Amino acid sequence: MLQKILKTIERTLYARGFHVPEVRKMALHQVFILFGATLAITFGRVGVDFVAGVLLGTINFLALARMIQELVYLQKGAVAVQIFSFYGRLVLTALAFYVLIAHQGASVVWLLMGFSTVLVNILLWGMSQFLGKTSKEA
Repeated sequence: MLQKILKTIERTLYARGFHVPEVRKMALHQVFILFGATLAITFGRVGVDFVAGVLLGTINFLALARMIQELVYLQKGAVAVQIFSFYGRLVLTALAFYVLIAHQGASVVWLLMGFSTVLVNILLWGMSQFLGKTSKEA
């Protein structure tokens, strides 16, 4: 059953533009982190703050991962669109943090801990790449 869910999510990611296998693998791991983090809601307000941070981080990660794939294949002139997209997402993320902290009373620490799951995902991927290299280069 888990394999079926994994394949479904992977097909969905591929259909949404994640064509590079390593990027799709990292995106899949981040989606699993988001699914796992939803269990934290049972811890009350701090759990909700944590999940909100994970959700914001996941949305940003998926958007940036897809944008990086596109930047590799872009022609001249299309970079400006990507820059505006990046800064637009940055402003929306900052606005979401502002609303959550100032108006909803969310815990900054738990929001940032949730948001930092993206860094943990990237670090784990990097360590697996580093440790996965078994052959020595001459």
